[in-house]
Parts: sequence; C-alpha cells; structure tokens
Amino acid sequence: MENKVHYKLFKNGKFLCTIALSTVAVLTTFGATGTVHADATPVQSSNEQSEQTSQSAYQQKASQNEQQLSDLAVANATKETNAANSYAQANQQSANATSQQIADIQNQYAQKKQQAEQQIQAASDAMVSSVASQTQVVNNSAASATSATQQANAASEAQMQSANAAAIAQAQQQAQEAAVHSAATISAANSNYQVAVDSANATHQLATSAVNADYTANVNNENNTYSANQQQVKNDVTAAQNVVNQAQQDVKDHTTTQTVTVPGQKRTIDHITNAAENSAEFTGLTNWGTIPYMQASNFKNETYYNTIMGMFPGQTPYNRDDATNHTGLYDFTHVPTNVSEMPTDFQPGLLIYNPDLDTSEVVSPDGFTEAQKQTLRAFMTSWANSFRNWIYNNDRDVWNEANKISKFKNQTPRELKFTTTMNDAGNKIGQMRTDAGLTNDQHTIPSSNPNTDYDKALPKIDNVGLQTGNYMIGSTQAEMENLMTVEPSTVANAKPTMLNYLISAYNMTQAMWYGEIYSDGLGGHARGILDNDLGYITGGFEKITPSTYSSEFTNNQMSSREKYLFNHNMPIYAFTYDAYGYVPYVSSFTDLSNVMANLPNDQKVVDAYNKIQSTIDNAMGQEIQDPTFMSAVSYEKNGDGSHTETKQVTPQQYTDALNNAKSHLTQVTNDANSKLQQLTQTHQAHLKNLENIRDNAIKQADATLQKAVEQAKQTRNNKIAEAKGSQVNIDALKKSLDEKYQQLVASDKAKLDKIETDRQNDIKQIQANAQSEYDAKLKELGIDDQAVQNQIKQLQDAHEAFVKENADKLAQLKAEDTKAYNDLKTKLDAELAALMPKHETNTDHSGNVINTGDHTIVLPSTDEKDAAQEHPSVNSDNSKLTVSLAEKNNNFDNQTQTSVATANVDTNNDDTAVTALKVNATESATITRKEYKQQTKKLPQTGNSQSLVLVALGTLTSMFGFGLMRKRRY
Repeated sequence: MENKVHYKLFKNGKFLCTIALSTVAVLTTFGATGTVHADATPVQSSNEQSEQTSQSAYQQKASQNEQQLSDLAVANATKETNAANSYAQANQQSANATSQQIADIQNQYAQKKQQAEQQIQAASDAMVSSVASQTQVVNNSAASATSATQQANAASEAQMQSANAAAIAQAQQQAQEAAVHSAATISAANSNYQVAVDSANATHQLATSAVNADYTANVNNENNTYSANQQQVKNDVTAAQNVVNQAQQDVKDHTTTQTVTVPGQKRTIDHITNAAENSAEFTGLTNWGTIPYMQASNFKNETYYNTIMGMFPGQTPYNRDDATNHTGLYDFTHVPTNVSEMPTDFQPGLLIYNPDLDTSEVVSPDGFTEAQKQTLRAFMTSWANSFRNWIYNNDRDVWNEANKISKFKNQTPRELKFTTTMNDAGNKIGQMRTDAGLTNDQHTIPSSNPNTDYDKALPKIDNVGLQTGNYMIGSTQAEMENLMTVEPSTVANAKPTMLNYLISAYNMTQAMWYGEIYSDGLGGHARGILDNDLGYITGGFEKITPSTYSSEFTNNQMSSREKYLFNHNMPIYAFTYDAYGYVPYVSSFTDLSNVMANLPNDQKVVDAYNKIQSTIDNAMGQEIQDPTFMSAVSYEKNGDGSHTETKQVTPQQYTDALNNAKSHLTQVTNDANSKLQQLTQTHQAHLKNLENIRDNAIKQADATLQKAVEQAKQTRNNKIAEAKGSQVNIDALKKSLDEKYQQLVASDKAKLDKIETDRQNDIKQIQANAQSEYDAKLKELGIDDQAVQNQIKQLQDAHEAFVKENADKLAQLKAEDTKAYNDLKTKLDAELAALMPKHETNTDHSGNVINTGDHTIVLPSTDEKDAAQEHPSVNSDNSKLTVSLAEKNNNFDNQTQTSVATANVDTNNDDTAVTALKVNATESATITRKEYKQQTKKLPQTGNSQSLVLVALGTLTSMFGFGLMRKRRY
C-alpha cells in the first residue's frame, strides 16, 4: 500500500490536519477494494530505539541547562535587589540631610531679618524722604522752564501768522489783474481749434466713402466666382449619389427574408484578482499585525495568494468601506444580481456581493429547501470540475503532484458527476452529521472506523471481475471529503438570499482550493479534489445551531458576526464536499501497469470492463439537470432576452454593386469635400485680402485726421498755457506759508517735550540712587536674599549628583550580571547543540521522525493501539495542541524559550493574537528561534492532533491555526 500525505485546511476556525489517502494500485483477487479518505497516522521508523536513546540524552542535557541558567538568574536577581535596596537607603539619608540643612539656612536667615527689623525700616524711611525732597526740586525747575518756553513760543507764532496774512493779500491783488487779460486770449484759442477740427473731419469723410465703395464691388465679384466653383463640385457628387440610389433599388428588388436567433444581453461580472496586497497585512483590515503565514512569498504565485481572502465573509472585497481603501477601487455594479447570473465556471478570482442589486429568493430561517440544496450542489459540482480543468491546463505540476500515486499524472481530468444517487447520499451525510451532533469544526463522525459511517450513504455495487490471460479486470473505490462553512457573504442589512449564500460559497471555495496551493506544499482540500480517481460528487448540509457551534481557538466564544447570524435566524451550515470514485481497471499480472488507456486486444477484457462500468453507472443513477442551475448555464451561453429576428438575404452581385457604388460615392464625396474645403479656404483668403486693403486705406485716412486734430489741439493748448502762466498761484503761496508755520509749531512743541523728558529722567535717576543706597545699607546689616538662594541650590545639586552616582553603579552591576548570564547560556547552547539527535533525511515525514533541514528530531512513538489503526479519526475536539515553552529572557531573538507552564490563547475577538503556546504536561521541547523559523518554513502545516509529532511542532501549528484560518468578524 502506498501512502500520500494530504494537508487539510479547515474553515471557520479550522486547523490544518494531516490526512493520508490510500489507493489500491493493483488488486489480485475478485472484489478487492481500497479506500481513499482524509486522515491517516504515519508508520513508525524501524530505528526507533536508538533514536529515542539520543533523544533522551538530548532532553536530559536540556533540563540540566535550564536548571543551571535558572540558578544563575536567581543569584543575579538577589544580588541586584540587595544593591538596589542599599542605594535606595543611602539616597533617602542624603535627601533627609539635605532637607535639614536647607531648613536650617532658611531659619537662620529669617531670625537675622527679624533682629534687624528696626534698622531696615529706618533705611526705608530715609530712602522715601530723600526721593520726595529731590523730586520736588526737579518738578519746580521744570515748571518754570515750561512757562518761559510757552510764552516765547506764543510770541514767535503770532508774529509769523501776521506776516503770512500780508503776503497772501498782496498776491491776491496781482492775480485779479492778470485774470482779465488771460480770459480773452483763451477764448480766441478755443475758437481757432474748432475751425481746424471741422475741416479735418470733412476731408476724412470723403476718403472713407471712396474706400468702402471699392471694397463692396470687389467682394461681390469674389462671391460670384466662389458659388460657381461650388456648384460644379456638387454636380459630381449628385451623379455618384444617383448611381447609389439605383443600386439600392436593385438590392431592394432582389432581397428575400429569413428568420435567425439573436443572443440576449449579458452582464459583465468582475472577478477580483487583487483582493490581498503584497504585504504582511490584509488591506482594509485593522489590528491584525503581521501574520508570517500570510507572507506572499509562501505562495506559489500571486493568483493563489489573492484568493485566500475568500475565507473572510463580509470583508474585502465585499465591504464598501474596505473597498474604498484598496489600491484598486472595485465596481459594485458589475456583480451578479440573481442566481442565473452566477458563473458556472471557477476561474481564479473573487466575486463582489452587492445586496442593493440582489433579486434572488430569500432563504427561510428553517434552512435550505431540498430544491435549494440541489441547486447549491449543482453549482458546486460545476465549480469542482472547472477547478480540476483549470489546474490541469494552467498548472500541470500541481495536477501531477496530486496524482503522482494514483498514476494519473498528465491524464485528462475525469468529469465529476452529480447524480440522483449522489444527491440522496448528500442528504444522508447531512442527516448523519446532525444525528451525531457534530459541530462546524468536526471533520468526521467519531467511530472505530469513521469511513464506515459515510459508506452507509453510498450505493452498494457488486464488484464484477474477470481474469483472462495475463490480465485481471475489477473496480476500486476512492473517497474524498472537504469540510467548509456555508453562510451568507454579507449579513448586516442584507437578506439571507440564495445569491448571498452562493457568492459566499464561491469565494470560500476559492480560498479552500486555489488558496491552498503553496510554494512549499499542496493543501489537503486542493489535493483531495484534484484526485483523478474520483468520478462522482455531492455535498452534505448540516445546519449549525448555537448549541453545535464551535470555535476551539476562541474557547467557543462567538464573534459579533456569528451572534448576528443566530440572532437574525440566518442559517449556517457545515458543508462537506463528498466525492467518490468507482473506477474500473485492467491490470497486467506481469508488469502491474495501468493499461486502462490502452486496453489489450481481447474482447473478453473489453466486455468485462464495459460490464463493470455499466454496473457503476446504473447504481449511481441519472445525472441531475437542476432547473435553476441550467438557467445559469443558459444565461452564460445566450444571456437574457434572446429572440428570433427576420434576416434580409440579397444575392451577392447586387450587394457588390451597391457596395461599389457606395464606395465610389464615398470617394467622390471625399474628393468633393476636399475641393470644397480648398475653395472655401481660397475664397476666405481673397475676402480677407480685400478686407485688409479696405482696412489699411481707412487706417491711413484715420491717421491723417488724427494728425490734423492733434496739431490743432497743441496750438490751442500752447495759447492757453501762455495766458495762464502770467497769473499768480495763490494756492501754492498759501501752502508754502502754512508749511513754514507748521514747522515753527512743531519746533516749539519739541522744546516743551524735552523739558518733560528731562524731568522724568531726573526723577528715575533719583529713585535709582536711593534704592542703591538702601540695598547697600541692608547688605551692611547682613540681609542678602540672593546669597541664601545660592547656598540652597548648592546643597540640592550635591544631593542630585549623589543619587545619579548610585544609579550608575546599579546599572553597571546589572550589565555585568546580564553578560555573565548570556555567556553561560551561549556555552550551554553550544553543548546542547552537539547532542542534537541525527537521522537520515525523511522526505515524506513518515513515522515519528522530523527532518528540519538542519538536523533531525526523533520523537517517542505512539502506543500499539494507535499504530495498529490503519485510518485513525481526526476529531478537532481532541486536537488542542500544547508546547512546553516560556520566556527566560525578554529578548526572544537571543534567548532560548523553555517552560512547563500552560497559558491560554485569548481569542475573544477575531483580531487573534497568540499570547502563549499550550503544552502537554508529560512532554517538553526546547527550541531556539532559529529552529522555530526553520520548522515554520519547512515542516508540513498539517498533522493529526493525536500524533506526538505535533508536540514538537505545536508552535508551528498554532501559528497556522490562530487567526489565519478563522473568519474575520464582520
């Protein structure tokens, strides 16, 4: 028997588990069958005993290292605590002494001021008396100077005002006499100006009239020539049009009719191929942080990386707010609006759901009807076949990897059929899951042999075999199951419609199949559905209730999305893709090769093969043609609104003649348009030239007129200026005299301002001198505030320097302890690495041997009961993984993490953060960060939850399970 390991990705809080698919390559007796299922336990290595001995020595050394490091850490902590307490006590003593010294200084100063109180008051009174007497002297002197200055100012200002008035009166008399003479001169100048202007206007009118008459005559001649040329060109077009008209009549006379079908309209449905960006964080999601599992480099190509977003209903690219923040904005109109517009193919790319455009039927709170279940199964069958064909045609390496054991490499995919028997089998499977009370996280029905429960849903096929010559003919049976959750894509403000469920199923299946094709392995869901042994497919619907809801990574705490679904009676289903294959085969006894593709030339062999195939076909029933699904097929082919139309048929000779005539008309029309355009350009050029000639002549006449008017104006202005120049400018004289008077007033005011400024400055100096004498007197008495403050500051600075010196000593002690701890750890890690168990490379990860690339770890084997079980069950309820790890130092990059403590994972909301890793109390593992990264990168991301291999890989599995495979909360 050959084993092939499948990595299964569970949806809705799913985890990765290892499944083994076993197929029977050759059967040598009649009725022999093999089973392909989802779970298996690897076989233990034959070198187990020696490998366990190495592992024991390795674990013993690890325990010794841990104790030695722990003892040193405790000793360091004790020493540092004692030193810290000693320094704190010294600091407090220094603080107390400093406070007492400051208080003493302040008390002594206060007593000194009290003792000298009478002397201080006497000095203050003397200062006030001196300032008052000297200020009075200054004020009296300033008052006298101000009075004298004001009298002098008044006399000088009055004298200037009198002189100014006399000068103005004399100037006014002279101006009156000159005004009478200049008025006569100005009147004569204006009269002569008007006569000259009238003469120039008359000459200008005669010149412009002659120019306009010539322009009108020339324009009329040009227009007549242009019209004649146009008509000649139009006549050529008319002749060509007449030929077309005759050809059209010939076509009409010889045309018959026939009926044709015209396809309808189809909506453009967008497939989102950039749902996730090339970064460690999802676009539009918040508070998730970096998830190493989601690095783009972990995926084989960008196509698979982007489809992983399909496992998060209600988020990018479905939520409008998230979509607006995405690099490429999404179009919310190119989306399916009803079930018939859903794609029946399954190309890579996610669909957008717009509840505003949804016209599909609403799903009852009681759940899907039988008809609705059948429709969903029909769509999912089509998607499964499309996925298999797409991988075969576009990624042959993936197809061959999935079929390397079953000998179907490079073989065309068999079409998965959805029949009446398979539809009934899906209902039975859903009912069996309901009767067993499975949760949405449980993959199979618990029993001694889980597959026997599902076998009850399959038809019983009598195995017909025949042995002839060197060949044996028989049949094999293969099985596959994928578990996922079916629920509405959008829940808030959206109805649970069939379209809402279908888009969610489409996108989640994208993640389950396309999203599971990684660069370092092929996921279990994708590998299972790509198995070419399979020939029939169905789906089991188990309605999940609040009592059967499960999410082990959140301690079964529902997110806001699940609460909304249950509170609003929106059904949730645990859905299982169940595919089966009853495959006839022909085997050679000599070379055991698969010769189905090239049957031997033996009629008995051919007849036996056909009989087995006929038996299988009868047992599986007729293929289902679901009406709703077929409407989508029809829409995909013809769209909506296809109809018949009457088509006109005309003999070729008449259509050719019409086409030739139209072609000739087009050519003539084009030539005519070109000629008309050229004629128009020439015509416009001629008109423009005539217009320029007219405009230039008029400009010349205008210039002559303007020159004559300007000359007359200049003559007039000269005469007027001469007459006005003899007048006296009274206003200028008044302005000049007033400016001199204002200067005198300003000068007088400046004298008064200086007397006041000098008075204020003298008083300030008197006050300053008195204050200096007062301060000197206080210092003689020993009263100095600044000196006291300087003493206090010196005491405080000394105390702060003492505290800093102690802090530096404690920091130095801690640095030395840290170095001693790190040096010891480096030495012990090197000794532990030398004891690392060795084992030859095991590429298929079978048994209890783990090849990390750098070294190999051999773990204890499982008990005989588990080893004897050929196909153990995977029950997600028992797959809580634990690892003995805890922090020995806060720097995870430099320290080995070891502990036997157990910490829970808080996943109360969907923003999951791994706060600790769980461990079995009887097992422990010591891993460095380097080993952790290697295991995360190289070991399979799946496994049996009951296998001890997962103890060593607990950290890896936790990183893949927490948060990543969990749907995000809406």
